[in-house]
Amino acid sequence: MLDMMSMTSTQVVLPSVLHDVHYKILQLQWAITAYAIAYGAFLLTGGRLGDLFGHRHVFLFGVGWFAVWAAVNGFAHNPIIMSLGRALQGAGSGFTIPCGLAMITTAYPVSHERNKAVGVFGGTAAVGSVAGIFLGGILGSTIGWRWIYYIKALVAVIILLAGILVLPKEPRNRVVDHRIDFVGIVTFTYGVVAIIYYLSEAPYHGWSAPETLAPFLGGIVLLGIFVVVESKIAYPVMPFHIFRSRRLAASCVAILLTAAAMSGMIYFSVLLFELVLQYKPLMTAVATLPLSLGAIIGIGVQLVLMDKVPTKLMTVIGWLLIIVSSVWWAQITVTSSYWAVAMPAFILAGIGITACWICSQVNVIADVADEDQGLVAAVFNVVVQIGVAFGCAMCNVFANDRNSTVLIPFRENIVLGYRDAFYACAGMAAVGMVSTLVLAPNSDARPEPLEESSPSLTHVPEPGNLLAVGNSSNGSSLQTDGSRLSNFGGEKAEIEQDDGDHSSVTWH
Repeated sequence: MLDMMSMTSTQVVLPSVLHDVHYKILQLQWAITAYAIAYGAFLLTGGRLGDLFGHRHVFLFGVGWFAVWAAVNGFAHNPIIMSLGRALQGAGSGFTIPCGLAMITTAYPVSHERNKAVGVFGGTAAVGSVAGIFLGGILGSTIGWRWIYYIKALVAVIILLAGILVLPKEPRNRVVDHRIDFVGIVTFTYGVVAIIYYLSEAPYHGWSAPETLAPFLGGIVLLGIFVVVESKIAYPVMPFHIFRSRRLAASCVAILLTAAAMSGMIYFSVLLFELVLQYKPLMTAVATLPLSLGAIIGIGVQLVLMDKVPTKLMTVIGWLLIIVSSVWWAQITVTSSYWAVAMPAFILAGIGITACWICSQVNVIADVADEDQGLVAAVFNVVVQIGVAFGCAMCNVFANDRNSTVLIPFRENIVLGYRDAFYACAGMAAVGMVSTLVLAPNSDARPEPLEESSPSLTHVPEPGNLLAVGNSSNGSSLQTDGSRLSNFGGEKAEIEQDDGDHSSVTWH
């Protein structure tokens, strides 16, 4: 929740940040964008390092890193320091989120308890997005926006200390290959940074402007290199076998469009409150509370129905609620009542977003081996970040297209563009519903585990020690001191016991 709050808490206090940190008006978006770009860029690195070296260690490192840079942001009086601090704070979140989810999924076997734990984790992320707006509005209107960062730094320190004391130590890491795929990390990180940058900046500078299009094309090239490298390297940072899971692929599409519709709705509802209805930051914060209320209701409903109703059906219902909410929002005018439009639309959206989010998060890790949980959690959250940027960009396209063609008073002008943005949210939700109907399996029954786990995460069985490694024309041969070796790259093993205490294992 703390990570998601950091995404939205600064939005409602941007005018104060502009004044106190001495940003230029065209630089101000970097107080938001720097965090989002770094967060998305470091998710894969954080998740994979957790798989290699222990989720607990990487999680605690990320929390401590987050706390340091949150405090720096609170003291910032220079736009460069503020933007750099926001980026480094986002990097800390990139380490914590995938490792936090991986610790939950590896602590529980596939069961109702695991689904509940993952559901609560996903639900708090949805609530945190709205709670950040509330926190920013309350603090920004009372003791000052800097306390947003002081409080987050303090909370992160408390989480760090509690984690050191409470989180159980993980079993001894038995990974054979600790090599890190630096080429994959660098190409993926910069590729994702370029894509998110393009989606974030293009609505302001132009979709074909050199300053946005050139990084985008460079990002596409880097991601192409990434795909080639990952398909050939023996220790990939992202082994592509995880995408053989139909549920994982369907969940990634669903969460991409859920995040897109949610971010567009939140972004334009805040703008509508402040620029059209002329709410103060405190009133804007209070006005968003029904979205949190809807999300809390949605979490409760999901936890009750999770094992009784197929997740595909729950996701479709969630999409329908998001569509109805978005269309409801699109009926707003300058004279509309908050109670007649915004409040019911927010409640419906909260329930619908939570349904889609929790079902996607439960399904994305359902078919994945424990040693790939950090990776999959990272992939899931990278898709969320791309969805957030994509949603705001698409909504801006529709809003700006309408606002540039009408010549009527300011408030009446922009509300027409905002209504089109809400229709765009409905359109993205409709595409999401179709994708769920087409891609998601009808049953939640878990298939046979994926045959292949990450080659770089092959485990040495205890108490065996690796004695010899050899190669033959039909496979690789490893020798251990009588222990059983598990799953090596999904290949079949033949075990031969000699007269002593040793056995040789050959994979074909």
